[in-house]
Amino acid sequence: MAEDRGQEGERVGHPVLGSDSLSPSSIEEPYVIRIVDEQELDFPLEEGIRTLLCACFPDWAEIFRMRRVWYKTPPIFSVLAIRGNRVIGHVGVVVRSMTTTWNFRHLAASIQGVAVAPEYRSQRISLKLLAAALEEAKKRGFPFAILFCKEPLVPFYAAHGWKLPEDHIVMRNEQDLPISMRSNCPMYRELAGEPFPEGPIDVY
Repeated sequence: MAEDRGQEGERVGHPVLGSDSLSPSSIEEPYVIRIVDEQELDFPLEEGIRTLLCACFPDWAEIFRMRRVWYKTPPIFSVLAIRGNRVIGHVGVVVRSMTTTWNFRHLAASIQGVAVAPEYRSQRISLKLLAAALEEAKKRGFPFAILFCKEPLVPFYAAHGWKLPEDHIVMRNEQDLPISMRSNCPMYRELAGEPFPEGPIDVY
């Protein structure tokens, strides 16, 4: 996976052409990056996202064939890389509430489903998707972004501004019980200059 940060996307109807493809066919038919609100997501895009997620997360394929959300919460918007009629990259952004030990509450844009089709990797597509997602989250007033990744991916995200918290961050369900996460390394980004909350944090 490449490490260069790419240009940021625009809303639906104002696509950004991908300029990092290397093959002649990619130059002839560039991909576009689009930000799509959940209510604007039509069936072909929905199906394209689920197909991509099944390919990139085979352990979850049985679930993604039926739906594309984790823990019952759909994204408020998705950032997609589209080439022709195919979704080749995806980032979903979910609204999460963070509660500190002192019962302070903060909203966070939770990044999930970072996926790029295998044959399109090493072209900085994931970084363009993440950059677009963070910029859009900032425009919508989120002070923070969070994600949960597997330990081998920590250096990749850290190289691009994501930080490990000094204390625990725990995902909880509606019964206030901790959720066992396969991707168990929480990381965060500060989007608006406000320092990330101190101490243990529960995420809902």
